[in-house]
Amino acid sequence: MTPNTRHLLFASSAFIFALGHPALAQEAPSAAETVEEAGASEGGIGEIIVTARRREESLQSAPITVTAFSGDQLEAKGITDFSRLAQATPGINFDAFPKAAPRPFFRGVGSSNQGAGGDPSSVAFLDGVYLGRAGMLGIDFYDMERVEVLKGPQGTLWGKNVVAGSVNFVTAKPVDYAEANAQLTFGEYGQMNGNLMLNAPITDGVAARLTLGAVTNDGFRKTFDGRALDDENKLSGRLHVRAELSPDTTLLLTGDIAKQDLAESSRFNVIVNPFTPDKGYADYDNPRRANPDRYGFTKSKTGGLRAELSTDVLGFANWTTVAAWRTLDYDFANDLDGTDAATNAANGLPVSGLQVLAQEQANSYSLESRLSSLGNSPFSWVAGVFYNRDEVSRERESQQSITPTTINRFFGRSTNDSYAVFGEGQYKFDFGLRLFAGGRFTKERKVYRARRLQGPIAAPVTSYDTETTPGIFDKGVFTYRVGADYRLSNNVFAFGTVSTGFKSGAFQEQPGDATLARLPTDPERLTNYEIGLKTDWFGRTLRANVSAFWMDYRDFQTIKYVPDAAQAPVGTRVAIDSADATIKGVETEFIFQPTDWIDANVRYTYLHPYFTRFIQTSAYLADGTATFVDGAGNRMSRTPKHAVNATLGMQSSRDAAWGWLRAEVTMDYQSDAFENNINEYREYRKPRTLWDASLTYNFDDRYSLQLWGHNLTNKVYRIWQTNGGVYQYVQYGAPRQLGVTLRAKFQ
Repeated sequence: MTPNTRHLLFASSAFIFALGHPALAQEAPSAAETVEEAGASEGGIGEIIVTARRREESLQSAPITVTAFSGDQLEAKGITDFSRLAQATPGINFDAFPKAAPRPFFRGVGSSNQGAGGDPSSVAFLDGVYLGRAGMLGIDFYDMERVEVLKGPQGTLWGKNVVAGSVNFVTAKPVDYAEANAQLTFGEYGQMNGNLMLNAPITDGVAARLTLGAVTNDGFRKTFDGRALDDENKLSGRLHVRAELSPDTTLLLTGDIAKQDLAESSRFNVIVNPFTPDKGYADYDNPRRANPDRYGFTKSKTGGLRAELSTDVLGFANWTTVAAWRTLDYDFANDLDGTDAATNAANGLPVSGLQVLAQEQANSYSLESRLSSLGNSPFSWVAGVFYNRDEVSRERESQQSITPTTINRFFGRSTNDSYAVFGEGQYKFDFGLRLFAGGRFTKERKVYRARRLQGPIAAPVTSYDTETTPGIFDKGVFTYRVGADYRLSNNVFAFGTVSTGFKSGAFQEQPGDATLARLPTDPERLTNYEIGLKTDWFGRTLRANVSAFWMDYRDFQTIKYVPDAAQAPVGTRVAIDSADATIKGVETEFIFQPTDWIDANVRYTYLHPYFTRFIQTSAYLADGTATFVDGAGNRMSRTPKHAVNATLGMQSSRDAAWGWLRAEVTMDYQSDAFENNINEYREYRKPRTLWDASLTYNFDDRYSLQLWGHNLTNKVYRIWQTNGGVYQYVQYGAPRQLGVTLRAKFQ
């Protein structure tokens, strides 16, 4: 982001704070106020409306486990990227390498496969549009209507690769009155964020909404010569234009873009620290400096276009059609060892340095058309068709020298065509029972072409090239969801479901030969059995939601960097193996709001995720032969058994002439986890607890000032690590950070 662009955005946001134009002073309810009033009219905890089943319904009446955040909650908690969203949602973790391409894990199910021939196991949607590549998650979180985190497979209504869950980002849409929001944030480490939203009616029945954002800091850590490490630098924009073509028909056009330009990430070799059985290698004490001799970068640009036509002219059903295009341009270079040749030699590394390089270009085209029943009939339904085409080109290389003279680069190119027809019906009986069932048939055809260059950089040779004889995955899969729910009373709702999900077969990113390059894995399949209870008590001052589940996971595609003796002393290769697992667990959410001045929220997740079948590649010998280890009975990687997120809030009366105060403290706890599926303590995450707090002074309904602190105890904790036998490289989370945020809202 150029300084001029950043300063222009900050100046525009500051201008909104001083704005007092009468056109923005109309009385009009915001979307957040509308949501709050849905429950406030009855007193107690406000209601939230979600679209987890492709139709609007109360969160407390949806037969699915959902964690939902309103746009105001995202702002108050400082959730500006996927990492902070995962911290606020127990049961979700993510692979943080590289930073601009997080890959989510739901209930232990996810994928670290970054290859062109791979897919995620848990995905995200932006206004219903599939985000199929990890780098596409770098979207702007500002001006969201809400974010819905759906737990369990969503293969019936949401489609492919939603094996264990999804995140649905629902942006705020244009309204027919003028409004503007602005937000400025200043904090330690040079943190400067600016956000701006402008909404205006253009003409009768036409309105536009523009959102701009900038997130930047100077790096949570530094090199010894003062260059940034672990920084933030993102510029984003989104424009909605809504037109009412008739009383029953609406057209919504959307364009968005987000650009990240990040410096090198810090890396620390803990293999030189003491090793304790059942605890692993000791961490460094407050590490702030690293010395990469190959100063890397991450450059990412993602965005797209979307058109939605929605009409009720049929009378019996709403007809919605969405056409979309998403794109990603990604370039990454990282000094994996995080230091210089002399330190590597002193630490016993037999090469001068390790670098990882990757480039990716991806385009995703999708078209969905669906019908949703209207009216108050006891039978309701939704049905539709879907098409998606993904085109991905990616190259990757691991280098083993500060000044490499040879090349070992892998090129992958994939095209994936997906066709689906889906539907779900529900019948409601007069006594409160509802029965529902749905299915989806998906036809996937993935064509994968791979090429490998080896030898001297000046004159490399092609080891193999499958351009004319590509690998092909071609299969049709049926997924379903059946269940029942029962409204025992106005405040007690119970449900039970059986649902399935799948992920198409994957191709290896770094295959050793042409035969392996053409060989796809079997598709992943998951069957989830779930029961749940959603309740409100004592005049809706206490909400208690509990669900329990059992997931049968087949042909899980595991990803692991393993030693490769054919690629010099510390060479590695990405290995893909297949496994089965059983995952059991409990998800809970408790909200307590006895008065207007105090509230508490506790979310707890328990997971029991273990492999029942797992033969993992452990290494490749010099002749290319793979060696294996039996991992049956091991715990799945990146999956704490226990996770808790708890928030306590206190607020003064809103009736005071001077305004009101709100104080909030949040605790985020995760028990221990392994970074690998073999459960070696060399790649082990210790239990950790993070504390955040904020104090917000609301001058009135328009202006507020928030003092905030993240990681108040300055906890040192790992977010990613890798072990290569003679090294153990660790990446740490952000240290303590204090700051202030100013907000202004006008209507």
